[in-house]
Amino acid sequence: MSSIPNSAMPHAKVHHDDDHKPKADKKTAAASDWVEDATDAAKAGLATATDAVKSHPKTAIAVGATVIAGIAAAIAAPALRAKDGAEKKTPPKKPEPKKPAKAKKPH
Repeated sequence: MSSIPNSAMPHAKVHHDDDHKPKADKKTAAASDWVEDATDAAKAGLATATDAVKSHPKTAIAVGATVIAGIAAAIAAPALRAKDGAEKKTPPKKPEPKKPAKAKKPH
């Protein structure tokens, strides 16, 4: 896979539109800053994950398969338990009455 330098594609850079933001009060500004920080952190994490996938594609495939298997197990396990639980809920058998003990013989 080839990588194209940013200088070859200046139009592909991310531009933040700070000039076009409406003025907000302190609570909205704090929430907005928090959202921007979270977005930036998510973008950084995605970039790191993308780099890892590019450098180790077979490992990424194995990790993806493992995640899918885990999701399938998380979905299937409760369904199987519910199915097993329905089969096991047959009415319990009444215990048989005890037989009287045999009389002991005198010696």
